[in-house]
Amino acid sequence: MSTHAVWITLLFPTVSDLDSQYAQDAGRQPTDPVKARVARAFRLSSLFAQVDREVREAVTDAAVLEVVASDAAIFEQGAPADTLVVLGRGRARVERVNEAGAAFPLSYRGTGDVLGESCLGGLETRTERAIAMDEAEVVRVPLALVRELCAQHPGLGGAVFALLVARQRETEDRIESMLFKNVGGRLAEFLLHAAERWGVPTPRGTLISAPITHAEIAQVIGSTRETVTLTLGAFRKEGVLDAAGRRLIVKDREALARKR
Repeated sequence: MSTHAVWITLLFPTVSDLDSQYAQDAGRQPTDPVKARVARAFRLSSLFAQVDREVREAVTDAAVLEVVASDAAIFEQGAPADTLVVLGRGRARVERVNEAGAAFPLSYRGTGDVLGESCLGGLETRTERAIAMDEAEVVRVPLALVRELCAQHPGLGGAVFALLVARQRETEDRIESMLFKNVGGRLAEFLLHAAERWGVPTPRGTLISAPITHAEIAQVIGSTRETVTLTLGAFRKEGVLDAAGRRLIVKDREALARKR
């Protein structure tokens, strides 16, 4: 098996891999492969991984698994906020659309991450939309059930609170970066976060496995595609970065961190 194939296997296990892992965890072969994949998604989610077994069983029984094609909407802005979404596999871009119809990205999410968490605060419609960046397995849980379980199980309520605080902190950090850092600093910070979230160790450095385009990076850090391309080129000349096709490789994290 090639090194590249090993990376893909680590990042995106096959369905048979997921079922085998489920069997090891549960001590028996799963009778329903779909439920096995749903259960795996919850075990990978920070929101559900540490909650009581009763809670996980309840959400697993009520959840619906859906495969969403690449570039398709997982949910639309303005749609009814009636489910909480967990990514069982794949990546998603969360974005907001303004009155003129222009979209700007808010964040990127991956396997195990929660989408649509703002609905937990009582909103009746989605305040953003989520787009699958590649084919994704999406687990949808009825929002009414999540709220009921939060009231009955303090552990889940605490996990929801921690999730919302983490999302607020992400937003505050992004605002601070926009206000006080130049483009190079914001780009370096973005790359460090991406390496932490999507990084795969390789002999050449840390491969950022997500194929995020220069235009998408520019939208996230508040710059232009041309400026991002020029700055990335400068980082490569300095030996901080390298590239493997559309993917970036962080060669020197310490040097990159000094640019923040």
